[in-house]
Amino acid sequence: MFLFVPYLGPSTNAIYAGLHWAKRKKAKDDAVIAVKAAIQQVDIPTPITGRVDLVFTPQLGKGARKRDTSNNSMTAKLIEDALVKAGFLHDDTDEYVRNVTNTPALIDRKAHTGVWVEIIPVSEVAA
Repeated sequence: MFLFVPYLGPSTNAIYAGLHWAKRKKAKDDAVIAVKAAIQQVDIPTPITGRVDLVFTPQLGKGARKRDTSNNSMTAKLIEDALVKAGFLHDDTDEYVRNVTNTPALIDRKAHTGVWVEIIPVSEVAA
């Protein structure tokens, strides 16, 4: 299943460069708001109780700057945490999230900027 989250957080490099704690908190809060809005747009029963793999693919619309693939890891983490906070995932520990993958960005200057999250159920049952 796919979920489009209209959110692109700070780059991982910005965090290493010493992003102020208030800006990190705002990024976290913005991710939660965007994830909750995205969840309301889809018909997926929540919470997902089984184990999943998560694949994050940024989509860059007009004006969004391309980053190295690994430079989107902070955005992926913020969205993953927001999926838990929003009640979509039970938890983000390895009991519930087996694997997280960041893929290169899709560039479509006519589309909205955000992140596609592919949620792939794993056949194992969460503990």
